Amino acid sequence: MVNSKKILVVDDETSLVQLCQIVLENAGFEVRGAYNGKQALNLLKDEMPDLILLDVMMPGMNGIELCREIRNNHQTKRVYIVMYTADSSDSTRKYSMEAGANDLITKETPIYDLPVKISDFLVPQD
Repeated sequence: MVNSKKILVVDDETSLVQLCQIVLENAGFEVRGAYNGKQALNLLKDEMPDLILLDVMMPGMNGIELCREIRNNHQTKRVYIVMYTADSSDSTRKYSMEAGANDLITKETPIYDLPVKISDFLVPQD
């Protein structure tokens, strides 16, 4: 059931994390936010989300590096990761998928469309 799904939004833009939280919570998701890779890793120690919405371009540990780190940890390697980026280049998609991301959404996607897009990713696979 979508209402019980947990999402971790990771982005260095505070206002974007907060906006995503509002939109996704209004759609019935339980949402936590992190503003950098280190904070995201600390949150993952406490609670495992069903999906991570992960910015690619962040200072310090970028989203590609964080995605690799998540995939290399046996406790977090199965979480669904969607890269959320302003960079729609083929190379960003390629590096994201090579790092272990399940999919990619560009920030050109209207924020109010996120709940529908994310719900599509959370449909149980046979």
